[in-house]
Amino acid sequence: MGSNHVEYKGRMSTEVRIQLLDLLKVISLANLGHRTDLKKLCGIALELLDNAQRYSTTTEVGFEWRIEGHQLVVVIRNQASRADAERLVRTVEGINAMTNEQVVEAFKAQLLNEGFGEKGGAGLGMLQIAKKTGSRLTAHISPTEGEDFLCISEVAAPLNIVRPQP
Repeated sequence: MGSNHVEYKGRMSTEVRIQLLDLLKVISLANLGHRTDLKKLCGIALELLDNAQRYSTTTEVGFEWRIEGHQLVVVIRNQASRADAERLVRTVEGINAMTNEQVVEAFKAQLLNEGFGEKGGAGLGMLQIAKKTGSRLTAHISPTEGEDFLCISEVAAPLNIVRPQP
């Protein structure tokens, strides 16, 4: 596999998110060829960008997409309230403690959950990433100068060994 790296730091809006996803689709196709899992790979970025936009207390985010050997790494950085940051860590820790089968069952249960908050908050997006990729997630938080916390979420997803189509 080749390697590539895309990094964005700046304001996040729906329009920026759409443009970033279009760029990632083109980059994926150019660097990975026609694959059956390109939509899934871009879905990881979409979910993390959506979470960052939804929970960020500012409009600024940091986003990184890189392919290292046979692995896609997606990292998102944003500021969030203490409650949202701590919920992120609890959600990721809970998912990482599950087997793949438990992730699938938890995902199904959350789809039926009527307890979604105004911004979501049920962890469905993170469950979806874990379900689609079989990967573990990481989340780190640290306090900033104000009341907010810096949140860094990362997914390292294996690139299935699929031969690119010409």
